[in-house]
Amino acid sequence: MNDILTVSQFHDAIAGRRCQLLEFTSSIVSTPSLSGEEGDVAQLVIAELKRLDFDDVWTDEVGNIVGKINGGAGPAVMLNGHMDVVDPGPSDPWPHPPYSGAIVDGELWGRGSVDMKGPVAAMIYGAATYKQLRIQPRGDILMTVAVMEEIGGLGSQFLVQQLKKDGINPGLAIVGEPSNSQLRLGHRGRIELQVKFSGRSAHASAPHLGVNPHYAAAKFLNALDQLPLLNDSVLGPATIAPTLYETDQVSANVIPSEVTVFLDWRNVPQESPKHAVAELEAVLDNCLVDKPNCQTEVCVTSQERQTWTGVGREFASVFPAFATEPKSPLAVCAGEVISESTQKPASPSVWEFATDGGHIALAQIPVVGFGPGDDRLAHTNQERISVNELQQAAGTYAALIDRLAKAQIQARSASE
Repeated sequence: MNDILTVSQFHDAIAGRRCQLLEFTSSIVSTPSLSGEEGDVAQLVIAELKRLDFDDVWTDEVGNIVGKINGGAGPAVMLNGHMDVVDPGPSDPWPHPPYSGAIVDGELWGRGSVDMKGPVAAMIYGAATYKQLRIQPRGDILMTVAVMEEIGGLGSQFLVQQLKKDGINPGLAIVGEPSNSQLRLGHRGRIELQVKFSGRSAHASAPHLGVNPHYAAAKFLNALDQLPLLNDSVLGPATIAPTLYETDQVSANVIPSEVTVFLDWRNVPQESPKHAVAELEAVLDNCLVDKPNCQTEVCVTSQERQTWTGVGREFASVFPAFATEPKSPLAVCAGEVISESTQKPASPSVWEFATDGGHIALAQIPVVGFGPGDDRLAHTNQERISVNELQQAAGTYAALIDRLAKAQIQARSASE
């Protein structure tokens, strides 16, 4: 194996394929792929992986795509992105049609250009440089493109479990969510919970005949400020926010028998879903205004979804938190490569939003994050990505694959 792999080699290789990279990115951005409807874009991705000579390409049961490049005996490196996008909304406010994939003044526009079809294209082309340069990577490269990240990460949850069943054990993973081409070392998780308050319905003209669950819900919401939340040294403090409020009535002159409050808990790794439920139950014990006539129930929400392959799955509304230690060899090496490749400080930080990195880290796979594009443009009608940054990211991914695998090999040798 050629051990002299420079960042400039990878960038030069990508420069020779710039037009192909942009054409592919534009084609997948211009192909709608809402969660559960990724089939058309999946076929484009599969075709491109095969055209770029990946050694093996397959689709799993739920529609995730895996492209493999065979490597040496070193650790397998997983590149992870998702192919689904959020709804673009009305097209009128968009400067360019949301599914145009138009390139204007050096920027590629459209839903998914940043989140995250642009980064997926950059990862694919970054991995493919090993084939282009006829260099065997230190270990296998696994290009994984998941379904349904935008609605909870069903795809990557299934993916890591299936890879393990198949005897495929990645040594590390690079999650390509947009990061302004800077290093990301984790994010808080997300737990969606619902709290049900059950009372007794009555005519609003005779409230004494009912048990109004609104009062218990109000007392509970006021008490949330007192809930002890943890603070992580890397990710910062956990937060909890009430979001939706539902009743079982649509008439304004009826006391409902049931009220449901939805909560968005942005948790740190020390706060599991089980911990969250227990904490809320403790608060609720002091909020019931008419025991035993008023009852409560706390649970993590779940949802039934059908993938584009026709497979139905129910899964909990949980994105696990994860944090990679900034002084770890993996994080230090990633920062060095990113700085060398972009000619800017790597600026290690964390994502403000949840990603599939949490599901991957939960499977005991070390994770770092890096992706082109301004994450503040995601889910907006201004979504676009710099074509120069896209090209630069592809070269950076190629260098990260090599250097991170090498660093892990060296770390293992030092510990033996």
